[in-house]
Amino acid sequence: MAALTLQRYTARHKKTAYRGFVSLDVYDVTLSDGERVVETVREVHDHGHGSAILPYDAARCTCLLVRQMRMPVHVVEGDGHIIEAAAGLIDPEDNGPEDTAVREAGEELGHRVHNPERVATVYPIPGLVTEQINCYLASYSPSDRIEGGGEADEDEVLEVIEWPLSRAWQAVETGEIRDAKTLILLQALKLRRGDLF
Repeated sequence: MAALTLQRYTARHKKTAYRGFVSLDVYDVTLSDGERVVETVREVHDHGHGSAILPYDAARCTCLLVRQMRMPVHVVEGDGHIIEAAAGLIDPEDNGPEDTAVREAGEELGHRVHNPERVATVYPIPGLVTEQINCYLASYSPSDRIEGGGEADEDEVLEVIEWPLSRAWQAVETGEIRDAKTLILLQALKLRRGDLF
């Protein structure tokens, strides 16, 4: 059957299949190209929106990343450790996505950051997940270390990594960094400040 050239669709919430930290909702969807009509079902995963941040030190040409265990990566690869930019969900007490990014830098990376600069707001998995991730670059220096920051919560396994930007870019080129938000942020920084690499 040939694919529809979509002109119209309607969606109706059918049921909530699961509600916990995430919710999984099921929708009945009708697709039409004006000649044919197709009825289908779509599942939508919702857990809120988040922010990600890549702090960099222009004087030393370094950046801060985190290596942490992610269960979906473990399911696919057998080793759940992945290198990422610091990120987290927007909490109700945050004043918006920029505050979330700055807070996550302190909590996950143990550093205060300065001059957050918005890069983009992206849908990492638009076919299934409602989440938007707000991506930021920011500056930091060794003197911005926060005492007690950068330590894992009791349900996390993480390691803070400070890499030269040249090493981070090498990790992009070799596929060592596979996290989409981190790729976006490193590519944005390379476009804006290629001299640091």
